Amino acid sequence: MFNVKRTFKLEFKRQIRLAIVAAVGFTIAWAWRNAIFNLFQDLTLKLINIHPEHYLTETYTAISITIFGVIFIFFTSKLLQD
Repeated sequence: MFNVKRTFKLEFKRQIRLAIVAAVGFTIAWAWRNAIFNLFQDLTLKLINIHPEHYLTETYTAISITIFGVIFIFFTSKLLQD
């Protein structure tokens, strides 16, 4: 009985730490999301030469972020291979 209580308590603490780290990580990611989106939106608008009010601006920005992200993941995975 004591072992079950101790195991539960340790696992509970581990899960709480994991939840806190995840929450802080998501908060940091959300803060950076706006900065990165605005940067890519400015670059995309300059490259494509459309008005910021254009209805496809966010779509073009999302596509450019995706392309950059895939290239970044590709190069970092090659760089960090065993």
